[in-house]
Amino acid sequence: MSAPLKEPRGAVAIRAVPHPARFLDLQRDFYRRDPDYVPPITSAEAWQIDLRKNPFFRHAEAGFFAAYDGSRCVGRVSACRDRLHDEFHGDRIGFFGHFEASDAVTAQALVEHAATWCRQRGAEALRGPVDLSTNYRCGLLIDGDKGPPVVMMPYNPPQYAEWLAGCGLTKAKDLLALHVTDQALDLRRVDRIADHLRKKTSATMRPLDMRRFDAECQVLWDLYHRIWERNWGFVPMTQDEFLAQARDLKRVAHPALMHIAEVAGAPVGFVVALPDVNVGALACRGRLLPFGWLRYLRAMKTTRLIRVITLGVVPEWRRVGIEMLLMHKVIRSGLDVGFRACEASWILEDNRDMLGPLETLGHRPYRRYRIYEKTLR
Repeated sequence: MSAPLKEPRGAVAIRAVPHPARFLDLQRDFYRRDPDYVPPITSAEAWQIDLRKNPFFRHAEAGFFAAYDGSRCVGRVSACRDRLHDEFHGDRIGFFGHFEASDAVTAQALVEHAATWCRQRGAEALRGPVDLSTNYRCGLLIDGDKGPPVVMMPYNPPQYAEWLAGCGLTKAKDLLALHVTDQALDLRRVDRIADHLRKKTSATMRPLDMRRFDAECQVLWDLYHRIWERNWGFVPMTQDEFLAQARDLKRVAHPALMHIAEVAGAPVGFVVALPDVNVGALACRGRLLPFGWLRYLRAMKTTRLIRVITLGVVPEWRRVGIEMLLMHKVIRSGLDVGFRACEASWILEDNRDMLGPLETLGHRPYRRYRIYEKTLR
């Protein structure tokens, strides 16, 4: 049994928050005057940090904490140790995430609390902000265009970067988000590139069959591990965890935005994009009940932005243009059903195999996110 954690020095007291919805809703007070902040749809997100509901916690342990100055919440943080991450990478990494703080002193106390929690459970380094693992929301927004975040992407005040650096954290890796609009697209050129690649490769694109959703998810789960296993920070997902996330995303998915690439009938890659449901979340302020769902549905009819959350091809079929064919399929299908802009995120800053094709198709890097780390030895 781990030793009890000590209260940090200073005025703040850090206490566990075991109730998932209450922990998520603590974020709201930190952004009351920020017009770009998108509150969480608590009823839809709470399962992800519920130790009883998310299959992730069958191989991981996490704690959720809030800092208080008297009765006022002045910060929050999560801490996580994932056995699958350690087994896959051969290291011992602890993660901190869900980070919010009202000042630098509180930020220091929260990071140290997460570090102590992870160290007590065998971690030799601390990495974050990462909400549980890289399969969930991660990174700190450090630079880029103003505006609300896109679905499932982080958002934070600019001073957080300085505060985390003051905690002894340094850059581990930067993540990029790329953006394109229909007005910036040279569709004739994009179509010519796609036509050339179709002649050059034998790959075909097909939409995800929503009538066979669970069977299709099995295909995607297999591809997911083959495609990303060599990427920095990759964490394998169990089949149950993958299916739980897929079923969650299915509620907001659009059939025109999900496609599988095949060569001689064998799957070799896939792309999944989602409508930007943050438009609906902002309209209802994250509250679907009792009548927020009406505002949510009304706002979703105006959504013109999609986010490509997953795009990849197995190693043996890379660099022959299949990535660009998948992206072209999403662009054309999205335009056909009324979408007019696209964010592709997130992508490792040094992943030229993915950044190159996206830039060729007109996407430009427009936001940068950072994952920090420090040793716990």
